Amino acid sequence: MTFHDKNGHSKLPGPLLIVLHLVPGIIFAVFFWVLSWMLIQRGLTAYLALLITVPACLVPIEIGVMLLWSVRFTGTRSLSEAIRYRRKGTVVEYVVLPLLLFLCWGVLSIALSPISQYLESHLPAWLPAWATQEALIHGVKSCPPMQRNITFVLAVLFSGFVAPVIEELYFRGFLLPRMERWGWAAPIVNALLFAIYHFYFPGNVLAIFVVFIPISYVVMVKNNWRIGLIVHIMSNLWSVFTLFAFLSKAG
Repeated sequence: MTFHDKNGHSKLPGPLLIVLHLVPGIIFAVFFWVLSWMLIQRGLTAYLALLITVPACLVPIEIGVMLLWSVRFTGTRSLSEAIRYRRKGTVVEYVVLPLLLFLCWGVLSIALSPISQYLESHLPAWLPAWATQEALIHGVKSCPPMQRNITFVLAVLFSGFVAPVIEELYFRGFLLPRMERWGWAAPIVNALLFAIYHFYFPGNVLAIFVVFIPISYVVMVKNNWRIGLIVHIMSNLWSVFTLFAFLSKAG
């Protein structure tokens, strides 16, 4: 079931929007858990499985959904038809706003870090022991230097660039515009569902929710998914470089 707004754009009903937000995360998690177990049996770090899951699972699922929507409602296989928030921005929107949002992300992440650590250690142990964040970090720390270097390169590529591009296209470019009828609540719901989508790292859900509220608001107000993309890339690359810098000093 779908319906259209006054401009003729197809919108999606609430239950379907929830499904489209969360099901890719469920599939991603199962694929990651199985692949990580297989790689560990072969002496490889499970972190590699997390990175490989991006092109092997995340990309085809989320791109596939957008292309299916485009075929269903426009008769063409065009991502541009599925993406609503694609207004061209200014230098200020591509430089100043992302920097401010990145600073906001950093401050909120630091403030919420104690809560995230508490949640990570006190939530029910329903995750596979080998796939927790602690286990992943320990696996990278203890792996041979060559494997760690390869993991770092793949992390920069897939976590730093590929995942942000696909997730921002999907969550902020495709799904968020079809939630506009919820008004000011749309970015909050979008950020919440995007956070829950990362349920395979439950300790991060609260932090992801909070930091992506302002990002989602700015994307909606400016009608430009690229703003969210720039911030997402910056934050992911920062996380990757910080993690591997810490591992280099520790090991």
